[in-house]
Amino acid sequence: MNEDRCIKCGSCTRACPVLNDPLGPGFPGPRGAGVDAPRFPERDSIGQIALMCTMCHACEWACPSGISLTLSMLRLRSGLNEADRLPGHRRMMDNIASCGRTVSTEFKGWREEGNRTLYFPGCIGLGRLTHLTEAASSLLTALGVSHDISSAAVCCGSPLLKIGATGVAEDLRRRNMEVFSRYDRVITSCPGCTNQLREVYGIRAEHMVEVLKGSDPRSKLDGRWALQVPCHLKRGLSPWAADDMASVLVAAGVDVVRVPGEDCCCGGGGGMLAGFPETSSSIARNKVQMYRSTGVDGIITACPFCSLNLGRQGIRVLDIGEALAPKR
Repeated sequence: MNEDRCIKCGSCTRACPVLNDPLGPGFPGPRGAGVDAPRFPERDSIGQIALMCTMCHACEWACPSGISLTLSMLRLRSGLNEADRLPGHRRMMDNIASCGRTVSTEFKGWREEGNRTLYFPGCIGLGRLTHLTEAASSLLTALGVSHDISSAAVCCGSPLLKIGATGVAEDLRRRNMEVFSRYDRVITSCPGCTNQLREVYGIRAEHMVEVLKGSDPRSKLDGRWALQVPCHLKRGLSPWAADDMASVLVAAGVDVVRVPGEDCCCGGGGGMLAGFPETSSSIARNKVQMYRSTGVDGIITACPFCSLNLGRQGIRVLDIGEALAPKR
């Protein structure tokens, strides 16, 4: 690791969405948790507070010394004791044990037809937001992409790594690799899943935004729409993700309004939504207030966690697959 590069400039602290939220001061911040704790005795006493991070990578982008703050935070979490598990994270573990996913599975539209492309919606798309999965599947079909949605594919393991359950994450990876071996192509709607499949599985998964860049979809959406650019899309897959999203939507006929702060974290990632729901909701509420001040009719994003967390604040949120899906 490279924590010794820290010059104590405070750039990471200023960029942190948790520290900048009224309900986030209990978090020691990227420097306290990602730089100091791994090197000093605080590592053994930091406990649950190490989980109070959305893993948005904003601190890394702001750091002039190039410190791998998110990786440092992950390593710190991997050393937590079972007693440090938060109630929401215990529920995730219970769901993994019962159905292989972090939330109970509500989706019924499995497609197991022997196609060579797998659409992998992620846990939220198969549980809380099944309409997102249905819309994305319809869009892929309209684009001529024949695909399966396999009931045998389980959680990618990314949420488990975020809460320190590394052994369970590895078990899920082994289960999924057997499923993925049947396919030549994997498409996702969740950028967290996309990153996990690329970095941990070694699979060149494609996010829906990447698929849509080479297509010509049309949209019938009325009104003015802002973007919520997912952290793991812009600061994980591509720094040009915001422009890619906007270009696809504008070409499809959507009136897109670019808003300062569109790429700031919604508070839904890194296990925050399940572990610290009040803080997660507060971050989302402040973002939604910012969007509403611009007078837009809603938000278009490309992440199930963003859709879920922002949507709970009463604003209309569409995944990019829903915004472009053919009317049924």
